[in-house]
Amino acid sequence: MILDRDLQLKMLNHMAASYPQRVKATPFEGGDSYTYFANLQYLCEHGLAEALWSNELSGRLYAANARITAAGMDFLADDGGLSAILGVVTIRFHEDTVKALLIDRVEKSDVPATVRSKLVDQIKALPAEATKALTLEAIKAGLANVPEFLTWLQTTLRL
Repeated sequence: MILDRDLQLKMLNHMAASYPQRVKATPFEGGDSYTYFANLQYLCEHGLAEALWSNELSGRLYAANARITAAGMDFLADDGGLSAILGVVTIRFHEDTVKALLIDRVEKSDVPATVRSKLVDQIKALPAEATKALTLEAIKAGLANVPEFLTWLQTTLRL
């Protein structure tokens, strides 16, 4: 295969050493230009590098110089760089939504009506921090009690 992960890593590291400057895009010692430029193009298509492309008189495409992008720098970073920080997805449950879910579950339970009524009143009176703690515990308990968790997860995600 023409794509070479070791070569791509070597190319990214070479460009990273000069970041943000461009480097001369030439094959490394002992490497052929076709493989080098194919791998550079691959890195560019994935947004890890940028290159200024030209055509030789023979019609063959080549890059005069290249540079690593911020995405390429983040790819090389042990911690994922800023992409890992900026790409974090935060899920927020509004306190009223959590309480409504809990109340709905209590009201659908088989416990006596007097017990359900007391639980609903207690849920409605919970302060925000207690609701947060209860939510975390409910998620843990739910995951621990889902029979065949992996099967359920695969079915839910349609894998």
